[in-house]
Amino acid sequence: MTPPPEAPAAFPPHPPAGLPGTADLVDGAWESCTVPLGFDLEDPDTGEPVRPALASSPERVGRALAAAAALHASGAWCGLPDEDRARALESAAGAVEAAAQRIVTAEAFATGVPLGQTSGLGVILSGAFHIAAAQLRSGLLRRTVTGHGGHPVLVRRAALGPALCVVPYNAPAPMAAHKAASALAAGCPVIVKAPELVPYGTQLLVEAAARGLARAGAPAAALQLVHGDAATGARLVADERIRVVSFTGGTETGRRIGAVCGQALKPVQLELGGNNPLLVLPGANPETAGRMAAELLTTLNGQWCRALGRLILPAGLAQEVLDATGRELAALRAGAPLAPGTGFGPLAHSRHHAALTEAVRELTSAGAEAHAWTAVPARGSHFAPRLITGAPEEATRRELFGPVAAVHTYEHEEEALYLANSTGYGLEGYVCAADPDDGLRVAARVAAGEVKVNGSSVMSLHLDTPRPAWGASGLVDEGSAETLLHFTGARVTGLEAAR
Repeated sequence: MTPPPEAPAAFPPHPPAGLPGTADLVDGAWESCTVPLGFDLEDPDTGEPVRPALASSPERVGRALAAAAALHASGAWCGLPDEDRARALESAAGAVEAAAQRIVTAEAFATGVPLGQTSGLGVILSGAFHIAAAQLRSGLLRRTVTGHGGHPVLVRRAALGPALCVVPYNAPAPMAAHKAASALAAGCPVIVKAPELVPYGTQLLVEAAARGLARAGAPAAALQLVHGDAATGARLVADERIRVVSFTGGTETGRRIGAVCGQALKPVQLELGGNNPLLVLPGANPETAGRMAAELLTTLNGQWCRALGRLILPAGLAQEVLDATGRELAALRAGAPLAPGTGFGPLAHSRHHAALTEAVRELTSAGAEAHAWTAVPARGSHFAPRLITGAPEEATRRELFGPVAAVHTYEHEEEALYLANSTGYGLEGYVCAADPDDGLRVAARVAAGEVKVNGSSVMSLHLDTPRPAWGASGLVDEGSAETLLHFTGARVTGLEAAR
């Protein structure tokens, strides 16, 4: 595998040392990208441009597709014993772990998410490869049953073919690690498309993982990386050589990808948007509810699909919860994502800042009121978290994807559940209750893939449970086993005794 090109020398002083120049990896060879996308990569803290955003050339994308198809046809990766692929994944995990600090630093700089949060998510980087290897060793892809006549019947999960993994800009490297490790474990050659707004962390992840795979003797085309915008993604999704897709991103883009994959009869996994409710029950502790609301509003700077979208409050408790939330947000330290002590950073790019500003303007111009308590720097893409009161329920159904949530009040439980379930999304739900059993009872009626009672962390309830998406939030469960199995198809073989 050829080493990646060095970053251009003419960096402004604000990016961290070692930020890579935009380069793709095709069939083991790195090459600098040269196709301009028409906008600049930015330092979200200052708003200063870092360099032009660049894409892989159409020729390089075509070569990546050809290399993936050829590798799958050869059987040199999918035909390996599961244990051999598991050893290669462990080698990748070791290389990724060694590069983790560089990856999480690049992710913090580019996404605006404080380094403390990207470092916490950093366990996923190498952990995804360890988990995928463990799934292989557990026998996930093979089981035997006894058929008629006592003959064994083998049920083998086999790789579907070249896989495309597309990740968004909010926490791209951890998501790329999870998707790519799962597809590699399944035996698929993998093409990762980096997010065009924040390509650095994904590139560093693929660089490290590919180096580890090469050390274990994996074929060069087992893991490839390309750069580009929606046009590059659309070309990859539509290409007949891609046989399975995993996408995390916006709902409208997911609908288009799902339509293309449906027409081609290729499996697609879609983790899309959310407008997630926090339903506070009567009698709940206002301080607990306020802490949950503030955490859900500001984790990953509000740029995550499981963030707070609707704060649903009993009318008699509403002001107390709002005051408690305000105290939490007022205590939040906003600033540069790489600065020590920063608890809340800027949005990832001025494009998103402009879109979110316009969304809030539309709501407030129609009579709603925006409430902000956090002091943020008056530079770059910094955006104070906001709660919106007085907006009609119908006006708050779409996802805003940022630190903005609508507040709705209720008198009766059925009204609260309607507010929790009326958006059309169904990714995550949260319930705050004084009585945990009462909270679990209500949680069972929230139409979402996962519902947490009295909790607001970014992590799933359990490593081994699925991460489902209902309604407009997606299609096909993610999870440690579920994502790996998505890249496979069942093949049943056995001897049928002659009559």
